[in-house]
Amino acid sequence: MRWTNYFIHPGDNRYYVFSFGEEEHADAFQARLNNASTPFERHFEDEEWLFGVHRDYFKKALNSNHLVYAQYRTKFIPVRGLRNAMLLITLGALILAIIGFFSTQANAQQIKKTKTWSLSVGGLYVVPLEAVGLEPVAASNEGLNVLWNPRGGNGFGARIRRDFNPQWSAEIGLETLRLLADWELSYIPNWETNETEEGTLSDTLTLRSSRYRMPLMATVRVPINTKNELSASAGISVDFLLSDVYTADYQQNGVMYSDYSAEENRQQRWTAPLRADVGVKIKGATSEDLAFYIGVSFWREWNSNRWGEAKWQQELELSKVRIFLPQSAFAIDCRIYLP
Repeated sequence: MRWTNYFIHPGDNRYYVFSFGEEEHADAFQARLNNASTPFERHFEDEEWLFGVHRDYFKKALNSNHLVYAQYRTKFIPVRGLRNAMLLITLGALILAIIGFFSTQANAQQIKKTKTWSLSVGGLYVVPLEAVGLEPVAASNEGLNVLWNPRGGNGFGARIRRDFNPQWSAEIGLETLRLLADWELSYIPNWETNETEEGTLSDTLTLRSSRYRMPLMATVRVPINTKNELSASAGISVDFLLSDVYTADYQQNGVMYSDYSAEENRQQRWTAPLRADVGVKIKGATSEDLAFYIGVSFWREWNSNRWGEAKWQQELELSKVRIFLPQSAFAIDCRIYLP
């Protein structure tokens, strides 16, 4: 089973083969190869359009391949009516927010405001902290040693908070989150008989996974003094995981080629990790001033929703290592509350 539409030519490892099941996609790929001055051979076999490209032009061909899939990929929200409805809802929310802001400013001297709604924007930085479970994962099989090493990540988003009384609030938001990880690969040629591990080959591949997140949180607030308050939140985050991520490279050792790859895949598109936040809000001099929040966030998924696999191929030898990725993460959260 192939995870990608390209693979090493089974009879000549100097070439890669790109396959397409739709003639329209094949024609678009051919046009992009011509525009990029990439030599190729085209062939139709078993209801597939096949393109042979020398490995010297692999990266240029791979870029053309990605552009073709980007051209014909399914939209994030495939239903046009739903897309337009979401745009209208977002536009309506912005218009109401602007009207509410100027209305509040115009009547600030006439009425006593008791603000129960607040909007905050900010970002978070994911810390690769082993104490909470986001730790390196090592595995080996058939001469291939793999170390999955998390490098952290970052996110950005906005939240709306509704205060029910001086102590309790509810929050809902929308965030984007990106996580980085290095795949450190080490391969021992002729691993069955090479006891001294002579000629070991190695490389590091980097993958970046992304997701959209909607936190649903209940918050309790405790005043520290007139300008600061301590808050603790708990709830879930409804996460939408974007497409799987994949990268590949190769090395030449004399007349021998080594092709290797790393990929991270989701088991389900949706997941709902448990989440907890703790932080301090620093208020402005008045309710019309900006307020700042700094805290920490922790989340854990119910089960292992993502797994990864590394492959290393040298001539006819193919080694694979599969791991399940950690379920927990820890982040520093900074936000600004708008007046």
